[in-house]
Amino acid sequence: MIVCKFGGSSVADSNQIKKVANILTSHEARRIAIVSAPGKRNSEDIKITDMLYTCQRLTSEGKSMTTEFGQIRTRYLEIAQDLELSTESLAAQIDEIEKNLLAGAGPDYAASRGEFLSAQVIAASMGWEFLDTQTYIFLNDDGTVDEKSYQLLADAIDDTKNYILPGFYGSGTDGKVKTFSRGGSDITGAIAARSVGAELYENWTDVSGIRMADPRIVDDPAVVNELTYQEIRELASVGANVFHEEAIAPVRSVQIPICVKNTNDPESAGTMMGPSRDTSTLPIVGISGKTGYCRLHIKKHFLNKEADYKLKLETILKVYGIVPEFSSDGFDSLSCYFKQKLLRDQEGLIGRIVEELSPDEIDTEEQIAMIGLVGEGLYEARGILGDVSSALAAEGIAIRYLSYGGSMITCIIGVYDHEYLHALKVMYKAVSEKYVS
Repeated sequence: MIVCKFGGSSVADSNQIKKVANILTSHEARRIAIVSAPGKRNSEDIKITDMLYTCQRLTSEGKSMTTEFGQIRTRYLEIAQDLELSTESLAAQIDEIEKNLLAGAGPDYAASRGEFLSAQVIAASMGWEFLDTQTYIFLNDDGTVDEKSYQLLADAIDDTKNYILPGFYGSGTDGKVKTFSRGGSDITGAIAARSVGAELYENWTDVSGIRMADPRIVDDPAVVNELTYQEIRELASVGANVFHEEAIAPVRSVQIPICVKNTNDPESAGTMMGPSRDTSTLPIVGISGKTGYCRLHIKKHFLNKEADYKLKLETILKVYGIVPEFSSDGFDSLSCYFKQKLLRDQEGLIGRIVEELSPDEIDTEEQIAMIGLVGEGLYEARGILGDVSSALAAEGIAIRYLSYGGSMITCIIGVYDHEYLHALKVMYKAVSEKYVS
């Protein structure tokens, strides 16, 4: 069995939904599909989920949502009519949602109705079974999936039938609708794949696979054919919006592969994600970064002999709401890096450190960016770090931080914020010239 998830752009209108239907019926193993709420049809459009959030907010403020909800109603009815469906039942469901919102339903209920209606329409158009995830998927108070969900969903699915499920939500511990974080339809798809022991989880979107760098920064970066679960996680940790991290967990534990494919180009191979891959041809799979870091640097003679010095520093930082993401240590010095927006009371923090830890020197430096070079083959990629460093030096870009070894598949390079975009392009060029044909 192949479980498929279709994102908002894949179900944005009736033409896109027809593409979804063709994809599902083109392979007999594709018998379970999870769908999102309709996304944007063009750059000026508004996503249905955003419109639903707006409606809930307006009603909570005692304002009218008539115009906004009317747009939602019109869009769903137009989709149904274009698909030659009777709209009587759909209109009644939309009326019920409007009634509940006016009665004070919360944001989770409001946001979930986009997926709910989308799944109803697509199930009706294909003649497949609609299965409401609120009945079978349960979320704990912290947002994690209750383990009983997998068996409940498995028991509800008949191997001889085909199903459409709404993504993005389930039930909370109180039995009411509870949504995942944004992008949570990916999680629903992963839960379904694990529940039925799928051979493959296909994630259909509007791109033909995952690229090595952000195409908004790098011109036409290469598509990566294969990624490992760990590479995905580490790319996300350095800012890459590659794949919803929580959507990997359910399938990773049972090693179900994920394939990211393009609804508008279904013949394209896409990107396969799994527990391992051959790194011989492409040791590096991604370059991504984040800006806005602050460096706190401390010097103290014989600091390396004070075993608990770093622990005391971390305790002080925690009091001020600061948790370092990166650090580096020397014999008589240490530096830690954290998002500079967390440094709300620099004078108080420095004073506390001076009072309790008596450093010889202490200073801060802001506006630093961290760029990650990620790949399972990084350790065997002889000379790549030298190539990247030389390329940065040739462009006059100074390296402010360098870390490799904490993770054997990620190297972190720090540069100034104002050089971030240039540095990322330079690093991508150095890697692609060596490994991308």
